[in-house]
Amino acid sequence: METENIRNFINSSSLGVYEKYIIIRGNHKYLVKSGRGSAEKESSILEPVTECICYELAKLMGMDCAEYTLEKRNGRLVSVSKWFYNEEEERFYSANRLMRILGISRENLYEKLVENFPNIKMNLNNMIIFDYIVNNTDRHLKNFAFLEKDDKIRFAPIYDNGLSLGSHLDDDDLINEDMDDLLLDSDYAKCFESSNKKQLGLVDKYSLNIDIDFEQIIDKYKRYFSEKRIDFILKLLTERIKDVKICFPNQ
Repeated sequence: METENIRNFINSSSLGVYEKYIIIRGNHKYLVKSGRGSAEKESSILEPVTECICYELAKLMGMDCAEYTLEKRNGRLVSVSKWFYNEEEERFYSANRLMRILGISRENLYEKLVENFPNIKMNLNNMIIFDYIVNNTDRHLKNFAFLEKDDKIRFAPIYDNGLSLGSHLDDDDLINEDMDDLLLDSDYAKCFESSNKKQLGLVDKYSLNIDIDFEQIIDKYKRYFSEKRIDFILKLLTERIKDVKICFPNQ
């Protein structure tokens, strides 16, 4: 049995409006989220599909990530994510909220978080590496979090990876722009530095397995993408993994 629309959110951003709501299936809570759209334009399927691809990439790499699946609901393709913590046992703190509680500023935020919670350093490092590889352009301070239980803090599974792999780019951009320029222009971050590449400088080591067969994952979802977009994603992942290996030759 499923209960729908327990809470409904309409969110807006510079990229458009998207809908998300909570459903209950059995004893589990799930978050349903559409891609961005507008009154004139149908919501994009790119973000829900990208969420699922990033979940599978993270799983192969050994990164703890919220689980995502694709479904068609009310005629739209959406991502469905199982709630990743027990609200009766743990408390959820976004990085933004935790900063306010601790009274710390954005300046040198990575160092301040590690100083306060040394146990989460490897998690932060892995997130930075992962975000660079998939080119997550939306890892702002509400898009990563911590879970608290019995006065102990742990790093939450990563979530909201939909604006990765160039999903913010239209197919026209991919057709008309040079691939190398697109890769360069897409490198920006909202977390610790202004770009995902700069954030690599914060990392001394990581524990992810980046020698993965990502092509089989992209092949699984290729029916949702143009050939040009598939080429872009494959080149992005190839180049970014190569960059990480160059930056960390002893890993």
